Amino acid sequence: MTVLVIGHRNPDTDAIASAVGYAWVLNQSEPGHYTAGRTGEMNPQTTFVMERFQVTPPPLVADVWGRVGEVTEHVIPLEKSENMLKAIQTIAKTRRSVPIQDLDHKPIGIVSGAGMFGVLAEALSSTSVLALASTLNSPTENAVDPHGLMLKDNERIRDVIAQAMRSDQDEFIVIDEEGRYVGLCRKSALLAPPRRQVVMVDHNELRQAVPGLEDAEVIEVLDHHRLDTLPTSVPIRFVIEPVGCCSTLVAEQAFERGLTIPASIAGMLLCAILSDTLIFRSPTTTARDRSAAMRLAEMAGLPESEGSREAAVKELGDAMLAAGAGMRGRGAEEILNADLKFYEANGAKVGIAQIETANFREIAERLDELNAALQKLSEDRQLALSMLMVTDVVRGNSRLIVVGGQRLISAMPYARLDDGTLDASGVVSRKKQLLPVVLAALSKAI
Repeated sequence: MTVLVIGHRNPDTDAIASAVGYAWVLNQSEPGHYTAGRTGEMNPQTTFVMERFQVTPPPLVADVWGRVGEVTEHVIPLEKSENMLKAIQTIAKTRRSVPIQDLDHKPIGIVSGAGMFGVLAEALSSTSVLALASTLNSPTENAVDPHGLMLKDNERIRDVIAQAMRSDQDEFIVIDEEGRYVGLCRKSALLAPPRRQVVMVDHNELRQAVPGLEDAEVIEVLDHHRLDTLPTSVPIRFVIEPVGCCSTLVAEQAFERGLTIPASIAGMLLCAILSDTLIFRSPTTTARDRSAAMRLAEMAGLPESEGSREAAVKELGDAMLAAGAGMRGRGAEEILNADLKFYEANGAKVGIAQIETANFREIAERLDELNAALQKLSEDRQLALSMLMVTDVVRGNSRLIVVGGQRLISAMPYARLDDGTLDASGVVSRKKQLLPVVLAALSKAI
């Protein structure tokens, strides 16, 4: 299996761009060894970026749990019409059990060496050569264990291991969803399956990671968020830098290695920086983000507009933010789940979603629906606080729609407006501006 490079759940532009970009960087020294993935559907902004720079989106990776199919070997089966002699010859040649299937490729069962000799025992003890010949010419299905366990190739190993260990079998037939024969799986392979190697980008939290990371092996982290790591069994390469965007770190990795980034990937990384920094207006923006963006703009072939490349970068950023901004045409749950992250402090959990808009007037039209969706989110996830941060990307302000205990909400230093929302003037960064306030409120109110 290739090494999977992947970002956080509910991926934004940076999570997908940094996965694609870093997989490209790593593959320059180990071609084909790394594969980019994503943990969710792309939002409208990311779709705009991928289409604008003609980048193929990385495949959706639902989870990295170890599956039975990953430890299955294709062993050529015998047809039920073939005789016992053929099965004996096959077992002697392969030194393992032989699967038997019907004409529709549906397995009938498995014939082990012990099962075969059990059928032959009476004929072997007979003095009649005809009896032995008759047995050897009988159908192989006569030696099939009728109680043999079969596994499905898409089953999680952790879900079947206990049942498999209780079985007397050393090998198991594996079938697909339609019940067709796939191969054989050894018991020993289930006990020590290979683990998918993963490079985490744009996050370092288990609860934000692709499901099943517990069954995988994290070999590297490249991130720009707060430290909230998962344990590893061995030392790994771990890079967290205080920049505005993980794609900045990806670009710097390429620059340090003397690589020329293809125009399509450079444009995608540039857009990720513009997205995470709100075209350099976010307080998370650093000089490194600006520097990387300008070098990427040149590699992407952005023409100089109005006498400066900076103008072309701003024009691209404005178009990208406009493509992803707004609530129109999106359901309340879709709005919340598009960019939702969970945090925990003092034993209390909070969920903070963020959406960008060009006008706060959209809030009034959807307020009741969004409050109901936040209430459901709080109940389903048992959250002390659930919040939607609506950010005006034009004016650089945010409004907060909040569901939770009044004591906790009152602990946050934002004015409550007539519609019940909180006015977070000048706040555009969830990570650097809003989260510290929320965590401080939790420490006071819980």
